[in-house]
Amino acid sequence: MKSRTLAKAAHRATLALATTGLAAGLPLGAPAVAQAAPNVGVSCSTAGQLHFEPGVQIIPLRQQATLSGEGSCTDNSGVGIRSAKLSSAYQNFLFSCVTTPSSGGTGSGTIEWTLDDGSTVTSNVDMKWDRTVLNTGHISGHVRQGIFAGEGFTADLKVSLFQGLGECTIGAPMGGVKDTGVTGTFSIG
Repeated sequence: MKSRTLAKAAHRATLALATTGLAAGLPLGAPAVAQAAPNVGVSCSTAGQLHFEPGVQIIPLRQQATLSGEGSCTDNSGVGIRSAKLSSAYQNFLFSCVTTPSSGGTGSGTIEWTLDDGSTVTSNVDMKWDRTVLNTGHISGHVRQGIFAGEGFTADLKVSLFQGLGECTIGAPMGGVKDTGVTGTFSIG
């Protein structure tokens, strides 16, 4: 009987608080919960460098590659992104100066986003260099951690190996092309 009386008292107190809240103009409902991620959609231009080890030559060889680039962004996510710096590294990256079959390099990277207010946030991304056709590489992956976690990542990058064709043939004993320029776009979402 005592627990029933306590339950009624609690119910009356809840009604009294709700009535007081409504009279004060406060909304009545469940407590606020964390909002879902914004409608993600960020696309960025990028220009930078791609470094190869042991060096790209005429015949396809497995490479370790590091990519660094930066550029401006178009932000449809509502976050307020102005620009981005992309840094990534790939292992078992099959590449050649003349033709490149399915590249297959896997790796990871970091995107440092600069916001409109000048502050920065990061995304850690798992990536796979899917293919290269006529010196344009396609990379896919997903954001593993940080802002946009769980979202997809894609990039299309043009690699300037034709400028280094001499290095590929004459420089083969020296290791071939080790550094080349890269331009393109990448996007999240």
